[in-house]
Amino acid sequence: MDSIYRSTTGRELIRRWCLDQLSAWPVPHERKTVTAKSAPTHVVLAGSGATTVVFVPGANFNVAVSLPPATDLVAAGHQVLLVDVPGQPALSSGGRGLSSGRLSWYGAWLSEVIEKFSSEPVAVMGHSFGAATALSSDCRLTLQRAARRSHPARAIDTPPGRHRGARCLPPCAAARPGSAHHTRR
Repeated sequence: MDSIYRSTTGRELIRRWCLDQLSAWPVPHERKTVTAKSAPTHVVLAGSGATTVVFVPGANFNVAVSLPPATDLVAAGHQVLLVDVPGQPALSSGGRGLSSGRLSWYGAWLSEVIEKFSSEPVAVMGHSFGAATALSSDCRLTLQRAARRSHPARAIDTPPGRHRGARCLPPCAAARPGSAHHTRR
């Protein structure tokens, strides 16, 4: 399997930067590596609360750059599970081609990660590619799936280029690409 990194030095620079950011993060947290869909996956757990929010970064992003929204979520009283997506520059697998280019692989990967950490329903929040991954997950524990009959899911709209200032959009029960509820911006 090819690596997403051009060199070992490049890989180590990214890893070191991520680890430095996590070490400097003032929020108490725990780091773990689990295997999901045969890919080593780095996760960070922070906070406590009745609702667990799973945050999935977008393409070319990672847990280390997602600390500002995680800080806000922890301050709001949530437990947060941040995941480094395999095949992206981060602390998870740097292997290229794990998914064979299929979003369904990422959805199944996220479902497996969620089920390793929670037996209760979770809220899933994603940025860009992370949102597409979240919508591709068929995990029985996502609030969208668990409450579909009684409460429509809500999408989170994050202004381009930043995570702060996110707002809830009107209900969108299953806004998958190609569905009647999906709109492109």
